[in-house]
Amino acid sequence: MSSGTQASSSDLAFITEVWDHVCLFLPQRSLKNLRLVCPRLNEIALPRLYQSLRLDAVDDSVARFIKIAKSPKLRGLVRELTIDTRVSEGFKYHSYNSYPTPVAFFNALPLLRCFTKVTALHLRFNEYCGKNDDDEIEETYEFRCQVLNTICHCVAGLWTLERQHEIDQIMEGYIHFDDDDKLDYGDQDLEFTTNHPIQLRELTIANLADYNDPVLHASEAWNKVTSLPSLVDLKLFVATEQNRASPENSVYYQEKYEFFDAIHQKWLSPCLSDNLKVLSLYFHDYWGWLPRMDLRRVGEDLPFPQLKVLALGNYVFTHEWQIDWFANVGKKNGSGGLEELYLDDCPILFKAEQIGPFDPANPGYPDYRIVVNGEWNTEIHEYPVRWHQALTHWMGSMKGLRVFRMGHGSWWGSSLGDTRETIKMHEADPDIDERLLSYRLSNNVHRYFASPPAVGEGGFGGDLEEEWASGRYLHGTGLSDTRARRMQYIEYNCGIGPSPWLETTRRYHNTDGFEPEEGTRAKDDAAYSAMMAAIKARREGIDFE
Repeated sequence: MSSGTQASSSDLAFITEVWDHVCLFLPQRSLKNLRLVCPRLNEIALPRLYQSLRLDAVDDSVARFIKIAKSPKLRGLVRELTIDTRVSEGFKYHSYNSYPTPVAFFNALPLLRCFTKVTALHLRFNEYCGKNDDDEIEETYEFRCQVLNTICHCVAGLWTLERQHEIDQIMEGYIHFDDDDKLDYGDQDLEFTTNHPIQLRELTIANLADYNDPVLHASEAWNKVTSLPSLVDLKLFVATEQNRASPENSVYYQEKYEFFDAIHQKWLSPCLSDNLKVLSLYFHDYWGWLPRMDLRRVGEDLPFPQLKVLALGNYVFTHEWQIDWFANVGKKNGSGGLEELYLDDCPILFKAEQIGPFDPANPGYPDYRIVVNGEWNTEIHEYPVRWHQALTHWMGSMKGLRVFRMGHGSWWGSSLGDTRETIKMHEADPDIDERLLSYRLSNNVHRYFASPPAVGEGGFGGDLEEEWASGRYLHGTGLSDTRARRMQYIEYNCGIGPSPWLETTRRYHNTDGFEPEEGTRAKDDAAYSAMMAAIKARREGIDFE
């Protein structure tokens, strides 16, 4: 084909499947150019170009979202949708600034119902959450309810203009608009209706507030979404209210205790947990002990029967029953148990001083009502569970395990340099906005757990650019598994601030790992080596018994 001559469809010898595979590895700019070559390549490149779509709470993103939603051809190509409530790159949250409520975003949000082919929905809120009476909080519980309730009505196939007005009326007085702004759904294609739910397979939420919203959880749409048989992949990164002036007072915010006390009914009810194959559950602070989350309430003998992949962030181990519980997960998934387990900054609590008396109905756990309202009467508790006990038990009982990783993930966007450089190299776009890219990569620790660790881990001596060019980091940077990050232990002291959680990794700076008593580290290391050897042998089909 001579230079300057447009290719015809007959010139393209590759079959469609081959071109489709090629498009998997092309950056956005190349896909756009490929569309211009000929009609056939336009049809091949178009689905890849519109496979993923974002709705940000900024005007240009809203306009693009509306345009695509109103195109039957283009909206039918979207499979992955990201919704982000950030109003602008320059606005500083949690700083008493005048908040520009994203009216255009709210007006466009119901068009989500038009994307009936979407299988993955990613939602991101701001990390600061709290009550409506706190002027520092822009995205209050009511703001988040408005967003979630509208989304659920769209996904459930229950959205109508009348129902949207009902949602708006419930939130009236809680979400404030400027005099010239108002909710107006004139851009909605009211003739587009569907009684069928969108068949989501994956739902991820970053900075979900640790608040049991009575309006949301009473919604028919909410209950329908959390009962979707198609929904098999759930990833939650839960935020909590913060007291920046006195961080030690955050322990008195009651919402987080109520949230985890009811999470088995609200977010992990049997109609959802029985179908899940992938679950990622992260919290901004440590959880499991305080706030207490009794995993046995999800199921004790047969929890998450279909689950294959489990990732937990900041979960605290204290009791032997927790070790047994993990061994019972996923017994009906076809592999006889969990296939992949990721423990991201999940330490064992070996000593705690907290306000007492402790909960007599749950030995070893504080009673949060006494912590919040009681007098200063502390108790000291010690916990005998050690990592070598857990790992030895799991090695013998978790016969389906093929991947086991424990360490420190990319919390708050840290350790994401490899992903950022990989994307820059892949896109080959000199005008790429690095600040925007860094923002979008952050707060995704609950999604990146399975990605490889940062290039620099483990004394890497290779070529950095070669690693980035390989594409291994295109979808995130995962857990750092250096010895100091594995098999962590932690201490709790309610009399110390700004945080009562005393992380031994930071306090003692011991690259060989912390041990609560002499001899524990050697036992832990031996148990870890034995477990990893057993998993490797299992992957290679070797009978390790």
